[in-house]
Amino acid sequence: MLIDISKIKVTDRIRQDFSGIEELAQDIAENGLINPIVVTSDYQLIAGERRLRAHQHLGRQEVAVNVMDVRDYAHHLQLEISENEHRRDFTFSERIAYGKKIEELERIKAKERMTAPDKENLPEGEKGQVRDIVAEQAGFGSGRNYDKAKFIAEHATAEIIQELDAGIISTHKAFTQTKERMEAAEKAAAEANARAEAAEKEKENLRKQYKDSIPADQLEEAVNAAIERQQEENEVFIAQKEKEAQAALKAHDAKWKKDIEAESQKVRDLNAGYKKIQEELETLKLQQPEDLDDQQRAAQLKKLRYEADSNTVQLSIHVKQFLQKAAVTTLNLGSVASASSSEKKRFNESLDMLQTFIDQMRPAVNGRRVVEADVIN
Repeated sequence: MLIDISKIKVTDRIRQDFSGIEELAQDIAENGLINPIVVTSDYQLIAGERRLRAHQHLGRQEVAVNVMDVRDYAHHLQLEISENEHRRDFTFSERIAYGKKIEELERIKAKERMTAPDKENLPEGEKGQVRDIVAEQAGFGSGRNYDKAKFIAEHATAEIIQELDAGIISTHKAFTQTKERMEAAEKAAAEANARAEAAEKEKENLRKQYKDSIPADQLEEAVNAAIERQQEENEVFIAQKEKEAQAALKAHDAKWKKDIEAESQKVRDLNAGYKKIQEELETLKLQQPEDLDDQQRAAQLKKLRYEADSNTVQLSIHVKQFLQKAAVTTLNLGSVASASSSEKKRFNESLDMLQTFIDQMRPAVNGRRVVEADVIN
């Protein structure tokens, strides 16, 4: 049957991605509506919102519908879920909406089982926790993943949700980023509260200190002036410390730059020596002296030594460049100490790799030719 499009009522729906409406509208214009929209007897939409939007895009006033009798709200939910059951190409936001619908339906079913007078004759509910049932049907895999997804939906930024919907980041990464952002916000709030409490305490101490020496009507002004002076002194002190830190870093960088340049010059000298030995070997081949084999062996050893020295110096440069960038400063130590547990764990893994590198190199530096540890890729 055909009904006026304006009569159809669209409430909270699972599907939120309506891309491709123009293509669908063009198909309907050319081939007609193959599957009518499904509505309740009072024209509540059950299935076919994209088809409805395509008709609106075409400027149609009427649309073909099938009317279904809906017993109650639970039945309405079940119809919408059934219509989407095999459509797993949902975005993250749509799967969350789908999960919430299933949760709501499961709660209604549970309530009916609890309040029914003849409980023995009611069909048994699905086994397992509700969150696991919901997770499987909504495509989250496990109840634990569904809990993470709900946490993201409730607390993540709009940018993170958009990246999830677009498939740019994983649920795990979104969960980690959201949790870290919340932890950082809580920490910042706690620090701000602590600073506010300290400032108020300082004000109270100043009030007590000036109480007997300053008239009551001038007390608050004197306290505020003292606080302002303290803040100015603190700013001057911090600026001075920052200046000293910058000077120290500048001196530190100059030292490393000088050392690295000296090492680079060594590499250039070694490469020149290596090239000279190659030329000597070519000359020996042409001259063919009586002690050719001995001279060739000596030259080959010298060539290998130049090559080994050059490689070692270049490795030393890489290490020094790394140390220059990752210099241990009070700021870096403070940053690591204040980092989230997940970032500390990742940094600790990097330190383990660095320690393995040192453990492998130390025997070679001490004269052992063979290093038995696994080579770091």
